Amino acid sequence: MKFNSGNFKVNGAPLAYFIGLTVILYACWILLSGRFEAKFLIMGFVFAVATAYICGPFLIVRNISTGREFFLLDARPVKAFRYVFWLLWQIVLATLDVTSATFGVVETRPRIIFFKMPFENPMASAVLANSIILTPGTITLDVSEEGVFEIHALTKAAADGVFEGTMQRKVAEIFRETCQFVPMPEATLTEIPKEID
Repeated sequence: MKFNSGNFKVNGAPLAYFIGLTVILYACWILLSGRFEAKFLIMGFVFAVATAYICGPFLIVRNISTGREFFLLDARPVKAFRYVFWLLWQIVLATLDVTSATFGVVETRPRIIFFKMPFENPMASAVLANSIILTPGTITLDVSEEGVFEIHALTKAAADGVFEGTMQRKVAEIFRETCQFVPMPEATLTEIPKEID
């Protein structure tokens, strides 16, 4: 059964989110406590339900443009798990690129690049922006309400990697987004101002 904002709510959060959060918290309790006696299992369940009841509404974000609500933890877990390992590999590759630039093997060609990825879920935009920041050689400078990302890239390889759109598509898959990646190479700024007023 599909739950949405109009279905039964527990303390402002849809029932499906409440149950999911309770299960996640209870699993964490069991893993971290390592105790399987009845009193610990019951106590863990009570605390998981209470925490989900109190904190659940704080994990719902609203898209300002459409008014649609999204649960922050509503993602495809298998794809998210794979994405973490893929991102770690990208961090290694980007580190090698930045190291090469540091030692003069690769020329540093700083530029500000733009692409459009209009996610409906604000969490998807946040994950993508932070993934770009985590990757050495690129920094997310701004994300507009229309989904235009402004990125500073240290090298040409870093800029080309962003324009490929692989990371953007993987994040879209995690959050079940259908938006299209639109690179905007024509808007690239290669002359970066040294002083900002």
